[in-house]
Amino acid sequence: MAFGRGRVPEEPNIYRIDKPAEIYISALESRVTGINGWGNRAAAKRLIRFMEKVRPDVVHMHTLHGYYVNLPMLFRYLNVRQIPCVWTFHDCHAFVGNCGYYFACGKWKDGCGKCPNLAGYPSSLFFDFTAFMWRRKKELFTSGERKVIVSPSDWLTGEAKKSFFGKYPCITIRNGIDVNNTFFPRDRGACREKYGYQPGEKLVLGIAVGYSDPRKGAKYIIRLAKDLERKAKVILIGWERKNDAMLEGCTNVIPLPSTSSIEMLAEYYSLADVFVLPSLAENYATTALESMACGTPVVGFEVGGIPEQLSGGRGIVVKPGDQQAFTAAVEKVLEGGGTLLGRECLAEEIRRENSTEKMTEAYLEIYGRLIRGDL
Repeated sequence: MAFGRGRVPEEPNIYRIDKPAEIYISALESRVTGINGWGNRAAAKRLIRFMEKVRPDVVHMHTLHGYYVNLPMLFRYLNVRQIPCVWTFHDCHAFVGNCGYYFACGKWKDGCGKCPNLAGYPSSLFFDFTAFMWRRKKELFTSGERKVIVSPSDWLTGEAKKSFFGKYPCITIRNGIDVNNTFFPRDRGACREKYGYQPGEKLVLGIAVGYSDPRKGAKYIIRLAKDLERKAKVILIGWERKNDAMLEGCTNVIPLPSTSSIEMLAEYYSLADVFVLPSLAENYATTALESMACGTPVVGFEVGGIPEQLSGGRGIVVKPGDQQAFTAAVEKVLEGGGTLLGRECLAEEIRRENSTEKMTEAYLEIYGRLIRGDL
């Protein structure tokens, strides 16, 4: 495995291709020039040397827009070598000019330009090169024949088919989580006692990482907290102190810092009455899977792959940005209304559809078919 950003795990066969300074320089260049993915030449050379050493039968790519790889160099190498590729999309960046999510913009279908979201990640401070990047991406990414496009959601799979990737097989493989040893229903009363919550109080849970990004919809959960001031407590894990001003006037919000303990996270999912996902754009939310695997239903907006995740009584989706409907849906869950699945039935649904084992088997099948030439 090769990667660009983050801590190097103490495991064999894992290689970091970038140096921290190179990431910062690339991010700065991207913001100033408006061109993302054309820097990091040194890192790309290291990656290519690494692949030359490994001689992979298949290359499986994930998110490539984190300021850590040179896209033209990488894809010229893959295309010339004719290496079979699996590319898992976690957002829309691969087939649009530059943004991760295009919201209501449809320019990506024919070519970008005059971008309405230059400030969105990956951001540009001055220049709009989205038309240039769209054309070059189409040229680079669709050269070569042996590619398979994967998405965790039917929604993004459908969007990929409409894009210039439609020439390739586009399939859905659901994200998998550890439903056997990590994310499963704990005793709700015991978890509440452990963390100091009362058995009968109503608890709403959210993950607050990235709340400075408007896409995450922080304002909706803050408004929700104020609406439910006398009815429930709202627990926000991953709270960043830079966002403290958002909590002005909130008396029932419990902001908790990020935790490295997956066990603690699973216990919080288990002790909550409902998990809320206020994102205005989303592919297939892993946090929603984790919550449901612990037996806790989800309320979210009807965007991206969220309706797929919450169908069949797993949760409730409402119109994006409809605060009144969002709050009403949360209240409905807290009051035990609706036709939601019970805790064990909900957890069983996720165990059946979203186990790590099921995801792994699906990818192994795709690898084998690519190597045999069946795809």
